[in-house]
Amino acid sequence: MHSGYTDDELLQLVKVSDETAFAEIYRRYWHKLYAVAVYHLHAGPGAEDVVQEVLAGLWLRRTELEITSLYAYLAAATRYAVFRQVARKNRERHILRGLSPEPVAVEEEIRVHFLQEMIREEVNRLPEKCRLVFRCSRDKGMSNKVIARKFGISEKAVEKHITYALRQLRTQLKHFSWLLF
Repeated sequence: MHSGYTDDELLQLVKVSDETAFAEIYRRYWHKLYAVAVYHLHAGPGAEDVVQEVLAGLWLRRTELEITSLYAYLAAATRYAVFRQVARKNRERHILRGLSPEPVAVEEEIRVHFLQEMIREEVNRLPEKCRLVFRCSRDKGMSNKVIARKFGISEKAVEKHITYALRQLRTQLKHFSWLLF
């Protein structure tokens, strides 16, 4: 039984195909991922399939994944699986109605929505001052000089906050770069 292991330790064991470690991850996160899926689907049907898909994907890609936070990765993968399922159902509805589905447009919309949500979540994890500076810069388009005046800090401090935020975003979102293509 691996119940005393940290997520990082369990991931290392899963990478070497330890099925008991994978079973522990399954037990530890199944209900949480199910809740995420139900929340985004706005209903229970299909949520179990989404969680199974995500956990099976973890096992199938276990040797190639570089995960910094197991739960963050699994929750993000669950949301994306929900979006794929919704897109699939929308395409099926279009086909049944005799309409021409535009899978590329639907997929693109899902990817954009997913990336926006991931970025929003990662920005929310930043330290408070860093988050406020970053949002003023990116969301409101404020110059470093204006931000510095607003918060009573130097322009150099503003630059450091923005650089830190961008570095964190790049690090946390690197696992989802495949969404861009």
